[in-house]
Amino acid sequence: MFGTRPAISGREASDRSPHRCSMRLLLCTVLLTQIGILQSVQAQDAEPAAVKTFAIAPQSLSSALLQFSETAHVEILFDAAMTGNLQAQGLSGDYSPDEALRLLLNDTGLTYRKTSAGNITLEKNSMAPIQPTTAAQGRASEFPPQDRDQASTKQKPVKVPEIVVKEAQERDSAHSYVAEETNTATKSDIPLIETPQSITVITRGRMVAQEVNTVAEALRYTAGVQGEPNGFEPRLTFLRFRGFDNTTNGLFKDGLQLRNPGFAVSYNLEPYGAEQLDVLRGPASFLYGQGSPGGLLNYVSKRPTQESIHELQFLAGNFDRYEGRFDFGGRLNDSNTFSYRLTGLFRESGTQIDNVFNDRVYIAPALTWRMAPGTSMTFFATYQKDRLGMSQGLPVEGTLRVNPNGRISPHRFTGLPGVDKYDRKEYSVGYEFQHHLAEGWNFLQKLRYNSTELDDVSTFGFAFDADQRTLNRARQDTFGKLTAVAVDNQLNGKFSTGPLHHTLLTGVDFQRIHARSKQNIALASSIDIFNRYDYGASNTVPFSEFNQDTTQLQTGVYMQDQIKAFDHWLLTLGGRHDWARNETTDNVTGVKSSQDDRKATGRAALTYLFDIGLAPYISYSTFFLPSIGLDSNGNPFKPETGRQYEVGIKYQIPNTRTFLTAALFDLTRENYVQTDPGTFRPVQRGKARSRGLELEGIANFDSGVDLIASFTLLDNEIQETADPTEQGKRFTQVPAQFGSLWVKYTIPTGSMKGFGIGGGARYTGYNYADTANTFRVPSFVVGDAVIDYTWNHYRFALNVTNLLNQDAFGCFDRAGTNFCAFGERRTVVGTVAYRW
Repeated sequence: MFGTRPAISGREASDRSPHRCSMRLLLCTVLLTQIGILQSVQAQDAEPAAVKTFAIAPQSLSSALLQFSETAHVEILFDAAMTGNLQAQGLSGDYSPDEALRLLLNDTGLTYRKTSAGNITLEKNSMAPIQPTTAAQGRASEFPPQDRDQASTKQKPVKVPEIVVKEAQERDSAHSYVAEETNTATKSDIPLIETPQSITVITRGRMVAQEVNTVAEALRYTAGVQGEPNGFEPRLTFLRFRGFDNTTNGLFKDGLQLRNPGFAVSYNLEPYGAEQLDVLRGPASFLYGQGSPGGLLNYVSKRPTQESIHELQFLAGNFDRYEGRFDFGGRLNDSNTFSYRLTGLFRESGTQIDNVFNDRVYIAPALTWRMAPGTSMTFFATYQKDRLGMSQGLPVEGTLRVNPNGRISPHRFTGLPGVDKYDRKEYSVGYEFQHHLAEGWNFLQKLRYNSTELDDVSTFGFAFDADQRTLNRARQDTFGKLTAVAVDNQLNGKFSTGPLHHTLLTGVDFQRIHARSKQNIALASSIDIFNRYDYGASNTVPFSEFNQDTTQLQTGVYMQDQIKAFDHWLLTLGGRHDWARNETTDNVTGVKSSQDDRKATGRAALTYLFDIGLAPYISYSTFFLPSIGLDSNGNPFKPETGRQYEVGIKYQIPNTRTFLTAALFDLTRENYVQTDPGTFRPVQRGKARSRGLELEGIANFDSGVDLIASFTLLDNEIQETADPTEQGKRFTQVPAQFGSLWVKYTIPTGSMKGFGIGGGARYTGYNYADTANTFRVPSFVVGDAVIDYTWNHYRFALNVTNLLNQDAFGCFDRAGTNFCAFGERRTVVGTVAYRW
């Protein structure tokens, strides 16, 4: 993103947390003792590569290696603790990469070898002395002294998988679209290529290039997921994975769920505060408990860093948008005991809809305390205050279809100015505690308390008169408050049984959510939809009231074993048992009810790892979700259940930052509750099936080209239902196919170095707005563009969304009348950023 990059990013600081760093150092030491010298000789005896011109000034070894990597076009893998305060003497002239690297490593006590993928791995040379490092000058090993001694003297041959850490600039997600690992899918640190499930990691670099302002925008170029099924939506993030809605229970933050029972409140997390977004497709109950079959989205917060980060941004755009951002981080003392991160923004903005605002105040401090070798505590807090407005559903006649009275303006506000509002305030506090135990075992505890308050007054249309001008309206006043506590305790470790290498994870988690939702519904005055400034009268006629308290509790125990055999086969087995309780109080009638559920879920998957970077896999998984309520006989509903079969292949092209994936899935959801149209009572008869294909490719090329491509094909069907009109029909608001392509080129060298230009196109196929599939919404294509320039510490950018201002609609059925909301209109945002 910037010309001057920090030596260690927030992402890498997370990757090299104490217990992970220690594990990697131990494994690398054992590996070196047994085969390091032999492989070093093999690397040095390899055929010389083509001669290149090097001009590397005397500097720290870490930065010299990064400069060597850029010149030689090879990846160097090493732990920054290994280089510490080592210095390189510099290099100038024409050399083969092997010769140049040997000269750089001269007198450092380090050697190297080439991996099977063609990358270079640094190793300690047991035949040479190593310059000492200090904690203040480099990130030292956080092994306890006795563990380091045991690791260095162990003589028994142990076969372990290769574990290496790439230095910050190559792996820094602030500059790359390609991530190499995430623990969302397995709650353990394994490479993405070894993850037996379809997952996309949206990195910070990708979000910066596309200037995403909501989580929904970040999902636009991702396979298998929809974030904007209802068109332009400033209030919250809708989530549909593989055709199934997962808005109320599919959002996670730092691995802990942000559940929202019955839409009591809403969530719209700030993407500027995220290090990355992990999109996991398919059931995840085997690790996370109750949830939708489609998948989940995990928001990974920015973490404290040991290297200084100072960033200021100013943004301005159409619709009177003005925004300032800041992101600071670094060490608080020379001993590396404390480090911090402070991220925030302030925004005042209108939107494409009259009288709908998009104002935000956001601040997120974080502090890491390394209290002992192998032990650390990171504290998190966030505060967010939003002043927003409701998205506008407009009659289909005049938007998507022809109306003899003309076309309804996409800026039309159908509410009451000065009365309608959508104010949300939320905060959270929590921590992550990590402790390295003996023999490679580690303990991790996550805890978070969060609170959200919502004050919502919305006036909206629900029926259109025969004159196709008069819109009948209703008003809904909603006050919601939610508080939640979530904690997850994890114990994980690695061990071997003969030729089998195990990564074992066990855990216990708990969460308690209390939500109060108060709603008043009233009839409001009618308006002339074609008179842009006709807002009607403010009088209302109340006709119903809803006031309910809900408390949900969940406790789960889980275990997972990832078994690697003969360096190629990877078997993943996981299981979980949950105990869930739901307590509801109707504050209008005084009626109280409770419901207890328990369920076991699991996953089994098999992966084969080819040496060329190819990894086919097959998996089977199940899920469950409690169904709240009673049937006609007064018996509580059984939990909603389902299963998924998935086969896929992942390809990490050697010597490149390219990741390709393909997945075929068959997903079934059973026992979901519906309303019987004959009796108007809830019944548990629903069964639906979704099958599809997901293709995705992400690449960063040395030539300066960055690429994202995705395509999704969905075949879904309502198989069993209480409503005969939807039997055998497709899901509503789910296109049969959608795809996207994004390409950006940044000049890598020369006088115009740092100048970039790019753009993308997003295709959404046709879908149906009603359950009977009689209202078909046509397909559309929307284009985006960016021009940016990075110079010294500055970055200037201009992003345009919906470049040609194309019509795009999210349509739905409301009380028997079809409505459509416009998608995002052309939006222009200019950014000036300074980082030092």
